[in-house]
Amino acid sequence: MRQLVLLILALSLWAKEELPPLEAKLYAYIKQTQIKEHPIPRYVGTWLTYPKYSGVRKEIPESNSFMTLQTLILLEEVHKDYRLPGLEEIYSLANKQLEHYVNDAKKTHEPSGTISFWPLLRTDGGEWIRSFDTQWYNTSMRILDVGNDFDTSSQAFSWFYLSKQHPQFLDSFVRNVSLYTDANRQAEHPLNQQWKEPETGAFMTWAEDEAPLKYPNRIMDLVNDVDCVVNLNILTALSMYENTISSLPLQTRDARQKSCELVQDVIENSKEDRCATWYTRPSHFYLAYSKAYKADTFCLQKSNELILSRAKARAKYLLEHPNMHAYTELAEYLIILKSLNEKEKRSRLFEALLEAMEHQLKKGITQRETYAYLPSKHSLFGGEAFGLFHFNWYGRANATALALRALTMR
Repeated sequence: MRQLVLLILALSLWAKEELPPLEAKLYAYIKQTQIKEHPIPRYVGTWLTYPKYSGVRKEIPESNSFMTLQTLILLEEVHKDYRLPGLEEIYSLANKQLEHYVNDAKKTHEPSGTISFWPLLRTDGGEWIRSFDTQWYNTSMRILDVGNDFDTSSQAFSWFYLSKQHPQFLDSFVRNVSLYTDANRQAEHPLNQQWKEPETGAFMTWAEDEAPLKYPNRIMDLVNDVDCVVNLNILTALSMYENTISSLPLQTRDARQKSCELVQDVIENSKEDRCATWYTRPSHFYLAYSKAYKADTFCLQKSNELILSRAKARAKYLLEHPNMHAYTELAEYLIILKSLNEKEKRSRLFEALLEAMEHQLKKGITQRETYAYLPSKHSLFGGEAFGLFHFNWYGRANATALALRALTMR
């Protein structure tokens, strides 16, 4: 039996292709910039990101689990078709970091099946907080010690599902995500009032009880928000679970239906540009939709052609305006278009569009002798908090992983 398993593994590796030269350089950059040593152990295994905080005009290097997970998922998708030397070492380092996050949630009695965006750190005063560092704690930057959230947790779900880890986390996620929905609420998030009706029943972002008068309250803006991209990411996780593991609890099925209705309303009324609290452009919505679509989220399938049409229009616009240097966005649209239109169904014109996009994306890649990267001048995601701060998260390794996936995707 063991020999048969080894034979199957060998055949699968043999069937995979070598990365082309440019793509190999992109992978080399991701591999070499993963943090291998750091005075804060929770940083080891991830890639530095550089969020810009408009409220204090600061750009502070940090570590977060979300970007780690996003990069891992992109690499695993590339690895389905290509050999990636040293990938197991990358996974090993990252999984050790994520193991900390899973255990940290238990230390502070967070809902099971959830993790935090930032690592759990101890301040000089002995307090445990979730933050990128302790320097800014108790200063004018009131953004530290945030609760666990379902967006980060949905990415953890996807990675643990793909890597066959933490089955209890998966079970707990599908159960507990339905406990935090947009129903029977006392207040509404201010940004949500711009695009949705109250009491939608869809999923909320934070895995935290909504209690604005309770101290401390770790929810941004003190009121839980309903983010359309977060809802799509949750729907992707639920589809993975239902389609291959087990049926969903009744309460989760009900909330999923409400989430689908909310997303459909966004699509039908073209609200993609204002329905996300934590994402900065429509491509983030379309990318999340394409993931949900590929995961066979059946309640969204009918919108495929409409999303495809809008994505094509924006991609053409980016090609017509190369001075925007929107390379990260271009990489996103390559993934979106390839996801929503399978190769055997593509027309010659569609293939020509993809080729032009790939050509333009390559122009934005910075090459060195042994590595290459995509400068991430455009945010990978962002959002507003407390009415004072605007965040734009970016990071070269994450942008480079997007480019690698976009160029290797068939």
